[in-house]
Amino acid sequence: MEKMLLAGETGVGKSDLIRTLSGLDFRSRRAMAVEFCGQFINTPGEFLENPRFYPALITSAADCTILALVQDATRKTSQFPPMFVPMFNRKVIGIVTRIEREGANRKLAERFLRNAGVKDIYFVSCETGVGLDALRELLHEPQD
Repeated sequence: MEKMLLAGETGVGKSDLIRTLSGLDFRSRRAMAVEFCGQFINTPGEFLENPRFYPALITSAADCTILALVQDATRKTSQFPPMFVPMFNRKVIGIVTRIEREGANRKLAERFLRNAGVKDIYFVSCETGVGLDALRELLHEPQD
């Protein structure tokens, strides 16, 4: 089983993903602390929202095999800077959440992640279950 770190803005659905994928009753404490839940590492949104915390995000990523950048499909903006991915020395994927909601713009969310340097993107809905099986498979595949 692979260990996945989730990074994204506050409120994009990182905790929902952890809860849905793990089957555990995970609740984020929002205490500016890295939280561990089984094979998942949840980082505070502030780690991405404030560039001064990028070193904390990089350090936290050292404990995972897969780094997932999470983008909410209903947001019109993104905090992921251009070419953000190359600073991480591991597999980085993008996860677009809340694709079932009114106003969701999958293409815009994908563009934000592509600009950050993400190559593999998963479109998921924790409410309907769409796309979650592909993430579960990824978590069970050994990474190089």
